[in-house]
Amino acid sequence: MTDPTTKLLTTQSAVTPQEEFEFVFDDYRQRIVVSCIFAIISIVGTFGNSLVIAAVLVSRKLRTATNVFVVSLSFADLLTCLFLPWNVVALLSTNGWPTADEICATAAVVMFTCVGCSVYTLAAIAINRYVLITQPMSTYRNYYTKWKIAVMIGITWAMPFFTAMLPVIFGLGELGYDTRYSTCTHKTSHPLSDYYSLTQAILIYPFPMITIIMCYTLLFLHIRRHARNITEQAETSSSSSSRPIRRESSAAKRGISRRQVEISKNLFYVVVAFALCITPYCASLVIPYSEPFVPWAGAVILLNSCINPLIYSTKHPYFRQVMGAILRCRPEDIPEPSEWLRSRGGSTWAPR
Repeated sequence: MTDPTTKLLTTQSAVTPQEEFEFVFDDYRQRIVVSCIFAIISIVGTFGNSLVIAAVLVSRKLRTATNVFVVSLSFADLLTCLFLPWNVVALLSTNGWPTADEICATAAVVMFTCVGCSVYTLAAIAINRYVLITQPMSTYRNYYTKWKIAVMIGITWAMPFFTAMLPVIFGLGELGYDTRYSTCTHKTSHPLSDYYSLTQAILIYPFPMITIIMCYTLLFLHIRRHARNITEQAETSSSSSSRPIRRESSAAKRGISRRQVEISKNLFYVVVAFALCITPYCASLVIPYSEPFVPWAGAVILLNSCINPLIYSTKHPYFRQVMGAILRCRPEDIPEPSEWLRSRGGSTWAPR
């Protein structure tokens, strides 16, 4: 009778079942390296994402509709970093998974959900920036009310959670300790494992990335068109001394546009970083003969969990100011402190 695990490769690659079954991530030196990468990501990402969330908590200046999605993204990254040590345990264990398999399965669900949530949240941020810059403020405020934002956040979490739970709901694979890669993921020994990998790649990656590319492309075209109009207005105003008020108005509009464009550009850096991190992993799920690369592609995608706080702290002007004040333990330098921060400071609080 044919072993069930030899059926694994009927969909993902052109190699024979025996050749596919032979690959196991059993080089302990490589497993140590990957586990060290995971440990560093967990420590750095936990600190960085906690700092991002704390920045929004202590400063009302950061409490914008866009930053609701930023906090959701940071929370997803934080959860990933908090559950990542279970994969370190799995990689370093020489005798299989050392404790209850439910723990490993839970870690897999959390990380699959959070990675997918990151993609959908970045798409939601792209839509947010497009509407904010290209539409009238009244339209933006109508779209981004509190309850509508809550629904949007719910969708960004529900869709990837549903995808992660497919093995549980429909029996499309099985989650837990995978003996091939020695990690908490979907079990590649399951006959339907390849279908689950393909479903993940289809539901998580293409639609959000297409949305992101379209939004930022249209946003770029709008900004370039706006800049051209501003230049033409400035040239017209400078040729006529009878229009000083119009020139001042244009300058004011240019200043507002520049600030929003700068924030959008910084958020686009986050998108680029995530795309660079997730693409190798999604490619490894569908490209034949890529099994030896999967553990390293997984490390690359998880690396994104600690990159975003670095981008915020170095590129985003408001996050940089608030996060710097937190790190220096100088609450008086925090712009527009929240009521929570004021209550913590008591009578010693001295706002700027």
